[in-house]
Amino acid sequence: MVAADRNSILCIELGTSKISALRGTVDKGGNPVVVNFASEPSEGAVCKGEIVNAPAVSSILDKVLARLDMRGGRGAEKGRIYCSVSGPSIRSRQGEGNVMIYEGDRQVTRNHIIEAVEKAESIALPPDQIALNTFDSYFMLDSRYRTANPIGHSATRLDAFIHSISADRNRIDTVRSLIRDLGFDTSVSCVFSGVGSLYAVLREDEKNKGTLLIDIGSGLTEYVLVKQDGILLSGVIPVGMDNLANDLAIGLELGMEQCRKLIQENRLAQMASSGGSFMEFPGGGHNAKRRIPVGSFEKIIDARLVELFSILREKVGENDLFRQIESGIVVTGGGSLFAPVPDTLRRVMGLHVRCGEAADVSGVMNDLAPSCRYASLLGLLKLASEDLEQEGSGKFGQMGDMLEGAGGKIMGKIKDIMGAFKI
Repeated sequence: MVAADRNSILCIELGTSKISALRGTVDKGGNPVVVNFASEPSEGAVCKGEIVNAPAVSSILDKVLARLDMRGGRGAEKGRIYCSVSGPSIRSRQGEGNVMIYEGDRQVTRNHIIEAVEKAESIALPPDQIALNTFDSYFMLDSRYRTANPIGHSATRLDAFIHSISADRNRIDTVRSLIRDLGFDTSVSCVFSGVGSLYAVLREDEKNKGTLLIDIGSGLTEYVLVKQDGILLSGVIPVGMDNLANDLAIGLELGMEQCRKLIQENRLAQMASSGGSFMEFPGGGHNAKRRIPVGSFEKIIDARLVELFSILREKVGENDLFRQIESGIVVTGGGSLFAPVPDTLRRVMGLHVRCGEAADVSGVMNDLAPSCRYASLLGLLKLASEDLEQEGSGKFGQMGDMLEGAGGKIMGKIKDIMGAFKI
C-alpha cells in the first residue's frame, strides 16, 4: 500500500533526447515506489542539458505531466518536486575549513565539526553561479590522518573537506519558472544529474571502498567519484552518444538518424556475432547499395570513445585520485548499453568496469526498462524517499545525528539549502 499524498513525489528530467517525469511515493517501510511514468522526445528544445527553447520545453513537459495525470491522478502538488540538472555550466570545487581544538582532552565534538564544515562551505561563488548540492568529502586529523567520522578522536586540528556543486543561476531560475508556470506552487529541488545516478546504481560497498560513477547520455557524460560516502570529484564533459553518431555520419557519409539507430540497436555487435564484415546501406542510384566495412565503423567509434575516456582519466589523474578508486568504475546511462563502451572504458582507465542498473525501486517499472537509461530520474526518487525518512525521524538537517555512527551514509548527510542539498 502506498503512502498518502503528503508523501507524493514528482521527479523531472529535462534531457537532450527526452523529457521524462515520474510520480512516486514511499511504502510503509519507507522504500521508493514508482506510481507512473511518462516521457516525450525533447525535439531539440534541450541541447547538452541546456534549455535552448523554453516555450517548447514547457509544452513538452506539460504533455508529459498530462500523461502522468491520466495514468495515476494528481497529487504531486501536495508533495515534493525534484528536477535533475546538468550541462557545461555545472561547476564543482573542494572547500576546506579547519578548527583548532584547545580543550583539555582534545576530543573532536559535534561543535568542532560544525565549525569546520561552516568554514569549508564559505566558498565565494561568482554572481552568475548558485549553490546546488554540497556533500562532505572527508575529514583530516592533525593534517595527517584521514577519517569519514572524526567524532571521539583526539586531535589538535580538524580539517573538513567539502565538495560543492554549483550551476548557472539563470539556468536554475529558468527550470523552476517553467515548472511553476505549469501550475505548481511547491518549491523545486534541483539536483545535479550525476548525483541522481549515484543514488540509483551504486551499492553500499562501492560507495565505501571508492567508485567512479560515469553516466553517458545523448549529449553529455557526467562523472562522480565517491569514497567512504563522501564525494571527491564530479563534473560534466559535453560529449555524449550523439557526438559518436555525428562522427559516424560525417566520416562515412551517412544520415544522423541512421547512425543513432545503429548505435541504439547495437548493430555492430550483431554483425560481429554473425561473422559479417560489411554493413549495407541504401546508395544513390536505383536499388543501389553501399557496402561499408565493419572495420571503418569500429575505427571511428574507438577513436571517439578513447578520446572521451582519456579526458576522464586526466580528470582523475590531475587530482591524484586513482588510488581512491578501489571498487573500479560503474557506467550507466543509455550509452552504457552500447557494446564497445565497457571494454573501451576498461582498456583506457585500467580499472574494473560494471554496467549499473537502478536498484531497490519497486512499482510500475515496465516503461523504465532498461533502468540505466533513467538512472538519474530513479535516483531522484530514492533521494526523495530518504529525505522523507529523515524528516519522519526528526534527523533531517541535524549535523550531529547524521555524523554519529559507523561512518554514516552519504544519503544521510544532506539537508535543504536553496531548494537543493548540502551537509
